[in-house]
Amino acid sequence: MRACGAIAPILFAGTAAAVERGGVESPFAAGVGARARALGGAYVAVAEGPTAAAWNPAGLAFGERKKIVFFYTSPFVEGNRYTFAGYQHPFLGLGTFGFGNSRYGVDGIDKYDASGAALGTFSSVQNEWIFSYALPPMGPLALGASVKAETHSIDGHRATGIGADLGAIVRAEGSPETFLSGRNVAFGCAVQNALRPTLALAEGEDRHPMLLRAGLAYRIPLARGSGNLLTLLGGVDLGAESGSRARAGAECVLDNGLSLRIGANDEEWASGLGIEIANGRLDYTFGSMELGSIHRLELSFAFGKSLRERIEEARNREEQKLGERTEEELAKKEERQHGASLEEGNALLAHGEYSGAEAAFERALLWDPESAEAADGLRKARVERRIAAGDARLAAGDLLEAIAEYRAALAIDPDDERASRLAAETTERLDRSTARSREVGERLARGIEHLALSDFAKARAEFEKALEIEPGNADAMRYQARADSLVALRVDILVEEGNWFRDRGRPETAIERYGEALAFRPDRDDLAREIARLRAGAPSETRRDEPVAPPSETPAPRPLTADELREAERMYRSGLDAFKAGRYGEANRYFEFVYGLSRAYENAESYLKQSLLFLGMDLYTGGRLEEAIRNWERILEIDPEDEKALSYLGRARAEARKTQDLPQRTQ
Repeated sequence: MRACGAIAPILFAGTAAAVERGGVESPFAAGVGARARALGGAYVAVAEGPTAAAWNPAGLAFGERKKIVFFYTSPFVEGNRYTFAGYQHPFLGLGTFGFGNSRYGVDGIDKYDASGAALGTFSSVQNEWIFSYALPPMGPLALGASVKAETHSIDGHRATGIGADLGAIVRAEGSPETFLSGRNVAFGCAVQNALRPTLALAEGEDRHPMLLRAGLAYRIPLARGSGNLLTLLGGVDLGAESGSRARAGAECVLDNGLSLRIGANDEEWASGLGIEIANGRLDYTFGSMELGSIHRLELSFAFGKSLRERIEEARNREEQKLGERTEEELAKKEERQHGASLEEGNALLAHGEYSGAEAAFERALLWDPESAEAADGLRKARVERRIAAGDARLAAGDLLEAIAEYRAALAIDPDDERASRLAAETTERLDRSTARSREVGERLARGIEHLALSDFAKARAEFEKALEIEPGNADAMRYQARADSLVALRVDILVEEGNWFRDRGRPETAIERYGEALAFRPDRDDLAREIARLRAGAPSETRRDEPVAPPSETPAPRPLTADELREAERMYRSGLDAFKAGRYGEANRYFEFVYGLSRAYENAESYLKQSLLFLGMDLYTGGRLEEAIRNWERILEIDPEDEKALSYLGRARAEARKTQDLPQRTQ
């Protein structure tokens, strides 16, 4: 028996390409998707979603979410069916996988025997199963490939062929901003049947030809700042057996979700539209060709979180873990520094280097303010330093200074028996050897004791009392001048700190500093006025001796351009890499750059503060006190309430003041 007249109806029911080219091409070569067909098939440069597997597998790389699509073509004749169903799944950092099935079937084909007698009907069904993969975009470049299995069942005969496609797209990142812009252009090319499927049926072998598709797209913004976009598309198909075919199309996408399309090739004129619906899109195409008109419908749904959202979540998880590791590292670093400072302090104390031991224990308290061991060590170092200073004064014959040092040691530790004994012995010796009145000597001793403890007001009061008793007393006048000098230095430091906090929006702390300075110098009317102004919230007045810049409101951050966003992303990632590696100085430079572009960019502010904190710790440990203070002050410029920076700065500034006081005390 034979199937007479079978081939012609099958071809008639197939696509125009299969008809006009005598079956050289597979019916699936015409492509799938209502949008693609409305653009005349000039789709290779803008292919996307599951239908990209049939046009250009590289287009899968631009898929943001999981998506499923269904495509249906109205039949030319009764019994003709052409459908497609596909799915894409983007994986985080691994590219995008796609799967699709195109099915072309014809039912009710008449069957005859050799004599022409009717034998009933049979069906012809062709399936193309496509498995596609696209690499993650490499900048503007996307690459993809498909492996496909094509099957053909006809009147009890079945054949299967395996083929492969390759594709590439070059598409600039970002949206076009002007008519003439490098971001407007996209180029794509695909090699279909790079591995040619071969199907062997009863009447012969059918080997599908290789086909090269290339296309260009140019996007034109219709209004700056709006989502309205016009895309002009062109393409060409080149086949060794099927010849060449030109394609052209245009698409206008409006910001209300409506898309209008038109396209043509040498077989068909087409037009269509698309409508965004919730998480999906409905596309319709009307085509007119020699065989008649045809309608195509495509329905797609996107679901799940987008790739950008998943990347953001992954980054947030990574940065959360980094934050936890940073907290742990900070605690460990503080613990290490605390332990090292304690060890250094105890060693120096044992060798009689009391000033060095005192500085080491103060550093230990910087890293752990609650450390009882450091506080006890600091107390011992201070007591020993005072006793040693008293012994030196005693050896030089300066009994009054020696008594002051011993009493300063007792003020630090009232239970220290040695300091108590030495103070009593030296006082008794002074009483026997001096001609001064007992009261003048006591006043001077107490004044020097207060001066050694930086209690300037009490020290000055004692010296004034001594001068009232003995107006020409040279020691009282000398120590009073020293107290005045130290008071002036302390006032200058307090005013400087008050100005710093005032200029950075910390009026409460500034008032505290001005108040302390005013307690030393009640005659400073400018400080009293500044305190009143800050409490009233009025604009700052300009002093003659210290100009103050008028406060300015922080301008609202401007949106970053696409180029700035890319640069911010690059610098932010570089900063994270440097931060993870412990290169805090390098990380600080990257985060300062990003923070300068946008204060709200991801976690740039947090990492900038942390890099400054760690950098300051390293500088402080290395003895570079002023540089450490500048780093921690920078943190307060960013966040005036940062507790760590405030804590570190408080002790570091106290140490800096102490360093400034030392030359005065030794005069």
